[in-house]
Amino acid sequence: MSWKKSIRRSVQWASVLTILLGTAVSPTFAHAESVVPNRVPGAYQTPNQPLSQSLLQAKDPATTKKPEKKGVLGPIHPRYEMNVNYDSKAHQINGTMKVQFTNNLKQDLTELYFNLWGNAAVFKENGGGIDVQNVKVNGKKARYEVRDTSLHLQGFSLKANKKASVEMDFTVSVPEGQDRFGWSGTTVSLGNWFPILAVYDDEGWNVDPYFPYGESFYSLTGDFDVTVTTDKSQVIAATGTEKGRPKIVGNQAVHHYVAKNVRDFAMEMDPTYHVKSGMAGNTKVNVYFTDKQAKFADAMLKSGIDSLKLYSEKFGKYPWPELDVVSMEGWFGGMEYPQLVMISITDNSTVDRVKSVVAHENGHQWFYGIIGDNEYDEPWLDESFATFSAALYDGTLDSLTAEPLEDPSYHLSSKVSDFTARGDEGVDAYYYMIYSYGARTLNDLRKELGDEQFYRSMQAYFKEKKFGVTTTADFIRIMEQTSGRDLSGFFADHRVYLSDQEN
Repeated sequence: MSWKKSIRRSVQWASVLTILLGTAVSPTFAHAESVVPNRVPGAYQTPNQPLSQSLLQAKDPATTKKPEKKGVLGPIHPRYEMNVNYDSKAHQINGTMKVQFTNNLKQDLTELYFNLWGNAAVFKENGGGIDVQNVKVNGKKARYEVRDTSLHLQGFSLKANKKASVEMDFTVSVPEGQDRFGWSGTTVSLGNWFPILAVYDDEGWNVDPYFPYGESFYSLTGDFDVTVTTDKSQVIAATGTEKGRPKIVGNQAVHHYVAKNVRDFAMEMDPTYHVKSGMAGNTKVNVYFTDKQAKFADAMLKSGIDSLKLYSEKFGKYPWPELDVVSMEGWFGGMEYPQLVMISITDNSTVDRVKSVVAHENGHQWFYGIIGDNEYDEPWLDESFATFSAALYDGTLDSLTAEPLEDPSYHLSSKVSDFTARGDEGVDAYYYMIYSYGARTLNDLRKELGDEQFYRSMQAYFKEKKFGVTTTADFIRIMEQTSGRDLSGFFADHRVYLSDQEN
């Protein structure tokens, strides 16, 4: 059944077009994976296997054992040191990585997990993947196994409350394709490209399957020190700040980046990039664009600066010294990483839509970047909030009027797996509920509390959860405590249920 027909059975089609495609009267939303692949002409091709097989991978048994409820997340304070070389002809990265962290989990650790998102089927079928070698834990060789997008380390014991380190060599094959991880023409997009330490929480180790229609990402804030060697002609946008000028060695340049209190590290490269910059308070905003994308550069810079100022006022001050807004050709609207957002420019792009995409992705700097969440288990906590943020920037909050789907089994607080279990229909429902109805719910809450109290409560939410990880329970608690209101009826009426995270 086609994408259009399956949605039209349950919702108003014009509303879906406005939210998913940024068409109709007010383009208030766009986001990476905002267009459903294989259901919209020209969309990026996703894995060939049925949705139920590609997204309903069984977790490793070690991850399904639920530990005693502790409310502890770890390992904390990861510090990544990477030294990598990008070969632009082979589209390959070779490098070393050392990750230091503290075992705060109140128990000795005999295993660790990393997520290898580059091994997802959608990337492998286009020549991508991550290979890991020479893994050591605290200087000693460790046993390890790669299974799909997870790296499982064993054969050691890390004492509770002690610091530890993991070292490895790794090779990344960058897939051909216009995606958040891939290369196309002269542009290289490096999102989710390296082994990243998984999170251990009340569920155990989180190594959920890659979700090509949205995000599966869940990581704790840490520090990155990254050295990148590549062609000296490359212009690079990256998470963090470049330290000094690149060192030129023959035809190669050595770049050094440092980032503090971020959940991930992304890069975008293109030797034909131009750069325009401006200031949003104390934050430098850089826009990267090619000659073909130049007509959108001023709009991207204006939206980048103005949305950062607006969100800093309404939600809490942007904490990092730099933000890169990067143009690229992709099948999606945009994609967020700490201090870097990818904005897809196509032949159908308009200035207003591009500005709205930038505003949405910059909303994610707060909701995912500063205030983290488990994007697989509670996707509404970042996508609904970023969609609301874009409407706030666009001045179109009154257009957030989507009704919930008629099927009451679709909740705003549902996990990704609750949607994908129902195949294509469920993925369509994911977009409608998590983006469209989720933004409407937040706007309803704003109207319920009044602007002054709503934004005061949002600032309290920001202050408590800054650089941490939030949950639906946290958000409801903070909204109730700061407003002095019992909001249980409001959230139940909007299908936000704490029980969705208790199974």
